[in-house]
Amino acid sequence: MDKTIIEIPTELLQAAKLTAEEAKTELAIRLYQTHKLNDEQAGALAGDPKAIEKLVWNNHSTGRFDMDEFLSWASHDLKTPLNAIIGFTRVVMKGMDGPVNDVQTTDLTTVYNGGQRMLVLMGNLVDMARLNNGEISLSREQCELRSVLINTAEQWQVKNPTKNLTTDIDITEPVFNIDLARINQIVANLLTLAAIRVTEGSLSLSARDDANGATVTIQSSGRKSRDKFEMDTAMLGFISSSLIKLHGGKTEAIDETEDGMLITFSLPR
Repeated sequence: MDKTIIEIPTELLQAAKLTAEEAKTELAIRLYQTHKLNDEQAGALAGDPKAIEKLVWNNHSTGRFDMDEFLSWASHDLKTPLNAIIGFTRVVMKGMDGPVNDVQTTDLTTVYNGGQRMLVLMGNLVDMARLNNGEISLSREQCELRSVLINTAEQWQVKNPTKNLTTDIDITEPVFNIDLARINQIVANLLTLAAIRVTEGSLSLSARDDANGATVTIQSSGRKSRDKFEMDTAMLGFISSSLIKLHGGKTEAIDETEDGMLITFSLPR
């Protein structure tokens, strides 16, 4: 087997309080957790087949468990059962396994919607864990921010047809260096965050730019919801603010208003 030699300055190992062998083992566990090596390969890199198991559960004896780390590497296994529930429920609803009456369809729809809801929450938990661990990086490209905002708003509206969304995008120099998928995620999350604060009403998405960057404002107004949706608010707010910060931007405001919510964030070019 060919080998690659990596030189690490002794000062860095001393600063990290690691020996060379410990550094090699830490690298092995990280590559295993990010699914870049299987357990056998990671064990070979660490020089100890049991090292992976030891490190994954090394907090067990102390009564402590790193949930962020667990969620980040176990996300696939956590989502797989939910995807199975959603997929097979859909199959039964379509009558592919035989006739389904109206009562059964109603019950299956409840199961299906609950599964979709849990899948979204699980995805949010994983994103939060990965952001906490610094495992999310941006894939930047030159994009027209105006088109990105309009397309994201249109896609969100299709998924939320009962919400009335208007846009006012006035960006004169539209080219920004951004991660397209993450900007889509930010805007969709914040639209959802604003929308859940009203049971009836409307939403608006506006954007303006200057020489330094763009300011995006999302606002909801209408009949205020009694449910504060604290879990959704915490998740969507944290994920969006963290992704905005990764872009070098700033979350200017996520504020309750008398009839809804006002959200403002800025992005540099």
